[in-house]
Amino acid sequence: MKKITARQSLALPLRIMKTLIAFWWLAVTFPFLAGVARGQQDVAAVVRQADQWRAEHRLIDLHQHMDYAPELLARAIRVLDGSGVGLGIDLTPGTVTPGPHGEPSEFESHKKMEDTLFPGRWLQYMNLDYKNWDQPDFAQQAVKQVEEGYRLGAAGYKEWKRFGLYLHDGSGKLIRIDDPKLDAMWERLGQLHMPISIHVGDPKAFFEPYNPSNERWAELRDHQSWWFGDTNQYPPWKSLLEALSRVIGLHPNTTFVCVHFGNNAEELDWVDQELARHPNMMVDLAARIPEIGRHDPAKVNEFFVKYQDRILFATDFQSLERLMILGSSGNEPPPSEADAEVFFRKEYRWLETWDKNWAHMTPIQGNWTISSIGLPVSVLRKIYFDNARQLLARSLPTPVLQARRTARDFTPDGDLTKTLWQTAKPVYMEAQSRSGQIRAGVSTTVRCLWSSHYLYLAYSCPFTELTAFDPPQQEHKRFDASEGSNLWDRDVVEAFIGGDAQNIHHYTEYEVAPSNERLDLSLNLPDRDFAWESHFQTAVRINRADKVWDCEMRIPMIALGAETPVAGTKWRLNLYRCDRANQASLAWNPTLQDTFHVPERFGILEFVE
Repeated sequence: MKKITARQSLALPLRIMKTLIAFWWLAVTFPFLAGVARGQQDVAAVVRQADQWRAEHRLIDLHQHMDYAPELLARAIRVLDGSGVGLGIDLTPGTVTPGPHGEPSEFESHKKMEDTLFPGRWLQYMNLDYKNWDQPDFAQQAVKQVEEGYRLGAAGYKEWKRFGLYLHDGSGKLIRIDDPKLDAMWERLGQLHMPISIHVGDPKAFFEPYNPSNERWAELRDHQSWWFGDTNQYPPWKSLLEALSRVIGLHPNTTFVCVHFGNNAEELDWVDQELARHPNMMVDLAARIPEIGRHDPAKVNEFFVKYQDRILFATDFQSLERLMILGSSGNEPPPSEADAEVFFRKEYRWLETWDKNWAHMTPIQGNWTISSIGLPVSVLRKIYFDNARQLLARSLPTPVLQARRTARDFTPDGDLTKTLWQTAKPVYMEAQSRSGQIRAGVSTTVRCLWSSHYLYLAYSCPFTELTAFDPPQQEHKRFDASEGSNLWDRDVVEAFIGGDAQNIHHYTEYEVAPSNERLDLSLNLPDRDFAWESHFQTAVRINRADKVWDCEMRIPMIALGAETPVAGTKWRLNLYRCDRANQASLAWNPTLQDTFHVPERFGILEFVE
């Protein structure tokens, strides 16, 4: 037997220990590395989805400012197109007060220019004309201004930091944001469902000493009028925020979007407290990501998840006569359009990734780095567009579904994977018809094709549980005066199509259930003709593994009661879906009433090559 030395006897346990340590290291490291890889994959998946939204121009920027010249608006549209923003909210078109000789108001002129040159790309908020502040009936005048703005199509109301800082009454006293003269106006805005974007105060540093020790010195040096640290002239910073809080609390039925992250991006806990206190308060992100990005990213992520229904994507992007402003600016050379697109990409990077300690998008706002907050897709889509769509449901641009021309006709078989369908641009049915509430979980995709003989529609409908009549009734249409006996009392997809340009109350209706039971009728409101036959054809496929049911419709052009369309023809259309298990009554363009039959709320069906 070989003799083992003392050194060898000691080496054996050491080798065993090293082996155990190696196994421990592998056991700890591989899950960590796998977690890192999963995190990277998750971010990649989030970015891919967000890129798709940007490609479809679904993003809404709730805080922009435009100057009104065709070339300036065109420049802004190039930036928005390059950045994937489909709709901008222009907060400063002006007041609704007519000119001295009866000329259209600033608001009317500016809205007309934007809507004419770039239809569907901006919504406009109105501003208050305060020149009659000292008149005894100013409160009533303010209400009338709001009502006129509503009549003219204002989507909301914007108030900026002038109250409490700049505006004085006839005696020279500062006008407070919580002045009782404004109460009737705030209340009327709520009654008209016009949200308020409200700016009170400014960054905390703007109220601190005006010298190079101020962390926002680069900005203040170029904009001395932004400094409010003179206590003989301006109120304390926090008192402005407290006044705003009082206003929000006094008007619980009015929605206040507190811009610039609640007007207090420096104090995350304070914004949390105010949102918890006021259910009618929302916040936008305009020009404050450089400040919010300084907070602990995990804490900010938690905040955004907590308040995911009350945060709105916004940038403070401005296309002005002298230059574009990307969040803020100073006396530096004006940014280019390429710089503006980089600015937007950095906004997205902060929301979508977990990148650490990188240079933020607005250097003049502070010499520091920020860290991203890695939001999940479900939260991102609310911030990017769902929250804004719900907030602005009354005013959103009329939607357009493009019907793509097909050279060959086909019989429906329910297969939506056909290459032909992929040539048609999709639209999404996601909003409750009555309220505009977004139901992303049952988001229904619709595409449209046309030929000289037929109009084709394809619906792809996610579901949790199907609700249909059993057995289906294929020989006769299922409609009855008694509640619960009509085809639409179960799951259906629907299309209301109006080709009569002279009479919006004249249209035809088509319904299909997951059982392929169907119903059609012709309407000339209030009359309904259920005996009418379109001879439309349908096919349904149900994928129970993926929980999706698909439907194809083929409607003869001759049944649509209009001249055969050509490329460029536009008809009226609305699309609906009832999903009983999820209590969803979806509309492509919400009617905001208890019925689907609101032809004034139909969208546009556009025939294209």
